[in-house]
Amino acid sequence: MKRMLSIDEQIQHMKTKGITFNEITEDEARTFLAKHSYYMKVAAYRENYSKCQEGRRQGQYIGLDFAHLKELSTIDMHLRYLIMKMCLDIEHAIKVRLVHLVTENPGEDGYQLVKDFLCANEKVRKQVESHKSSYYCHDLIEKYEPDFPIWVFVEVISFGTLLHLCHFYRNRYGVKIVDHKLMNTVRDLRNAAAHSNCLINNLSRKLDATKQVAYEVVQWLKNMGGISKSSRNNNMRSAFTHDIVVLLYVYDSLMNPVPRQKRYEELSDFLHGRVVRHKEYFAANTKICGTYEFLQKIVDNLTNNAYNISTIEKQ
Repeated sequence: MKRMLSIDEQIQHMKTKGITFNEITEDEARTFLAKHSYYMKVAAYRENYSKCQEGRRQGQYIGLDFAHLKELSTIDMHLRYLIMKMCLDIEHAIKVRLVHLVTENPGEDGYQLVKDFLCANEKVRKQVESHKSSYYCHDLIEKYEPDFPIWVFVEVISFGTLLHLCHFYRNRYGVKIVDHKLMNTVRDLRNAAAHSNCLINNLSRKLDATKQVAYEVVQWLKNMGGISKSSRNNNMRSAFTHDIVVLLYVYDSLMNPVPRQKRYEELSDFLHGRVVRHKEYFAANTKICGTYEFLQKIVDNLTNNAYNISTIEKQ
């Protein structure tokens, strides 16, 4: 069991690991660790740096300053907020599509699908009942339970349950609303962002060997300009990069032009603005720079395409 360290001890521990305090003073680091973050959260980003393999600095990090850790943690925070916005957009789009399909389906009355789904998923029924404690769901559940119409049910279930409901509808009618495997990736990324988990703390982490990049995502990337085959193959082996690209693909597939253009412009501003505010910190880190350049090219392609579509529609 590791002993809990005071902030002064945390700083000394980082120094023994080769982390310097040149760009940010030790006093500034103390303030940051005391008021804005905590050691485990900030130190997680050190995984993006290599260690000396020999010599007197063996085992110490190469070219890593506390300012780099602080900056990566801040960029990650902003990224999580953007991901949550995109995932909320996606969730709403899926609800709209599902409700529309059920409404236009002559074999459905708006109630039977939900009734059958709940009969097959007792755990979901219990989860919905537990939401009565929320002020925001209580009135809806109290009014309609146990016979929920689809347009009410989608308002009181989790994102994961919504995906299961879409899969249930597909099995019944053969109509694909979303790709279940891709949406599992989006759900995992959404949950990580919602729980403030670190996302860019280890850009070298490889995609699980049991996973493969979906064919449609590969084809989507192939149609983008300025991205070589080698860059595509190398970057898509990264777990983080793969998940972000899947999110972008799903977003591009589901969303209408206006919200899509707005969100891409927001992502572009983030990548060309906040992310590179201290780009000199990472100039020597090929992994960080390579990941950034790959994602920046994708977002630039999406932004330009969304702008062109919007321009054509206005004509």
